Amino acid sequence: MGAVIALASSAAAGPLSDAISRHGDADLAALRARPGDASARCALGAVYARRGDLPRAALYLTGCEHAELPDDIAAPVQQAVRDVRRRLDASRFAALDVISHPEGLTAEIDALPGETFTTPAKIWIAPGAHVVRVMQGDRSWDRQVTAEPHKDGVVVIETEPRARPKPPRTVQIDMADDPGGALGEEHTAPPPAIKHPSLIKDKYRGIPEAAAEGPIDDPLASSSVPTSERNLWLGLRLGGGMFDDGAAAARAGFALAVTGRYRLRDAVFVAGRADWTRRGGDAMSGTIDALGASAGAGLTVVGGPSHPDAAVALALIGQFRADLRLAELRATAPVRRAGLGLAAGVELALPATPFTVGLRVEQGLTELVPGARDRAILAEVGIDLR
Repeated sequence: MGAVIALASSAAAGPLSDAISRHGDADLAALRARPGDASARCALGAVYARRGDLPRAALYLTGCEHAELPDDIAAPVQQAVRDVRRRLDASRFAALDVISHPEGLTAEIDALPGETFTTPAKIWIAPGAHVVRVMQGDRSWDRQVTAEPHKDGVVVIETEPRARPKPPRTVQIDMADDPGGALGEEHTAPPPAIKHPSLIKDKYRGIPEAAAEGPIDDPLASSSVPTSERNLWLGLRLGGGMFDDGAAAARAGFALAVTGRYRLRDAVFVAGRADWTRRGGDAMSGTIDALGASAGAGLTVVGGPSHPDAAVALALIGQFRADLRLAELRATAPVRRAGLGLAAGVELALPATPFTVGLRVEQGLTELVPGARDRAILAEVGIDLR
């Protein structure tokens, strides 16, 4: 019976369902090549949801909860709609209603590069300053907006110039003809009606307020808005720990390093490091200074560019290491001047700050002195430009 159900499920699956299941780069390209297909648009939103790109997922899933979809993608799309709504409500993203006069114009925003939408539309963007552009034929209009975490906003773009007021007319009054009676005759009547403006603000009457042309920065306010993650990270590390070579007691030492990362994909990066370590002896006697260079790769397992609302980013790093020992003897044993080894580390970054903390372990593959290989464990703190 289970085999029959599995065959039936396989037969019911289609290209759109397969694309949602795989949610790879090729699936994104294939679905984006079908702009007029409502089912493909909803499937594209579900793919972005599975890849963790919440603003684009919300853009393409708009209206999909009421759309008539093929049976093989109806359930995954509905689940994606609910999941994206829940995750956006819990995130730092802000909702922005983009309105134009007239409606039905093509618009874009720098927070979603490469994406366009039709006004009016509700989009989700990261906190910060952004530029909205509305296009009509060969003309375009730009407006700057500032999004705050957890706060909705509205931007209204007028594409038609308002009518100019008519110039005042010169009126002449002929005092010779007084149809109302003799000059000086008094008339009694109620005063003319005066229309007073409403005391209720527009936002409470359902009238959207236009966004300001430019934000006014508070010089005393501290900004906690995370910036977009760079592909290239550079950083400094200061560490201390224990060193051991198997031929002598473990001893304290410290390290100073320059590090770098280059992001290849959302969570994968290459990592390099150049450092100087003082591998100390008892009471800092018999020290061995070493210059090292490491190269390898890393994986972001928590946070990262796909999750800009995450409070922390945790990465695992593995590297090959080569070092040059600036000593000839340790006690009476000759020191091998060059060495090779392996290194592994874990680093915890706070995206809203430049600070990083980490733990690093090094294991020599070649001997430091005859019959002994170098080992080290370091706790580090650092500052990154990211």
